Amino acid sequence: MARTKIKKSLRSGPDKSGYYGEFGGMYVGETLIPPLKELEKAFKDAIKDKKFINEFNYHLKHFVGSPSPLYYAERLSKKLGGAKILFKQEHLNHTGSHKVRNALFQIMLAKRMGKKKILVESGAGAHFSATAACAAKFGIPVEGVMGSIDIKRVSQNVIKAKHYGAKLTSTPGSLKDAITKVLKLWTSEPDSYYCCGSVVAAYPFPRIVQYAQSFIGKELREQILKKEGRLPDLLIGVAGGGSNFLGLIHEFLDEPKVKMLGVEAKNSAALTNGTIGVMQGMKSFMLQKKDGSGVLDAQSIAAGIQFYSIGPQHSYLKSIGRVQYTSSSDKETLNAYKLLAKYEGICAALEPCAALAKTFSIARKKPKNYLIVTSLCGRGDVNLDTIEEKIGHEF
Repeated sequence: MARTKIKKSLRSGPDKSGYYGEFGGMYVGETLIPPLKELEKAFKDAIKDKKFINEFNYHLKHFVGSPSPLYYAERLSKKLGGAKILFKQEHLNHTGSHKVRNALFQIMLAKRMGKKKILVESGAGAHFSATAACAAKFGIPVEGVMGSIDIKRVSQNVIKAKHYGAKLTSTPGSLKDAITKVLKLWTSEPDSYYCCGSVVAAYPFPRIVQYAQSFIGKELREQILKKEGRLPDLLIGVAGGGSNFLGLIHEFLDEPKVKMLGVEAKNSAALTNGTIGVMQGMKSFMLQKKDGSGVLDAQSIAAGIQFYSIGPQHSYLKSIGRVQYTSSSDKETLNAYKLLAKYEGICAALEPCAALAKTFSIARKKPKNYLIVTSLCGRGDVNLDTIEEKIGHEF
């Protein structure tokens, strides 16, 4: 199917300085510039190496279980009485989320670079466990850093990572504090590789993670053309750091008829409620104090989207009007989880349920031939205690 080009599309990546419009960049101290430049060169060389990419594709298929299925939510669609809802089922990947795609790519890149240790941050623990699994496969030790608040909420993922051989360092706070800690460790350990978990931080990390997750959208394009004979009308995904949603929409950015909606957590909504600032290596929208002297605490029932900022690509896409963004409350998120479990037999993670809340409300108002695709980017095993505590009496 021919593509109609949209000016300033993101499919080609940032400019030479790592900017997407005015967003992105490399706002770091001098000690981090050499490893970032080394990483940029290694990444550019790797994606030109057919042998490396063929090996990545092989492991995506045989280790990750890619492509993840495209599933018609028939009972939900009929219950809501409107649009046809389809799920890109990333929760069925090995380790239970989209995170394993990025982890696999970066672990392979680290091995190619000769790195001896992997450093990783995480909020929901999904990136930590996925990185630990991939590193175990390739025989590289892992040290994970998580905020003490998050560790208590997602202990299952922490236990999995431990079983894969990873070590965990706890730091006070949540995801933003874990990122600060892991960057300090990376500065002091030149033989280590920092495996960034989302399309955030200093360039080239946003580009690297976007590349790894772009395979979600490439799979989806092929799947929906085969299944429906046309492209979707609307793509919806949760937007925390933003890697899963960016992967979902990447292949459709040059398709003006395909609408896109990113959904943040109501009390962590950098694009909805934030302002432009610079923090942790990048320029992007973020929740910050009025004088720009620091960031505000983000809150969400879903640890993976409890983040004060978002990837610079999303800030750029918002600024040019290509993608719309909104937010869901914790209550809306829990209600969406309940509806999904009851009508489709799927226990999704709370993160994608924030996007499902908007999927359901929009679907009700659309005709039956309207196609909505939403990414189920994680499974909900780690959230069951929280869900039972909050709404267990409603089942």
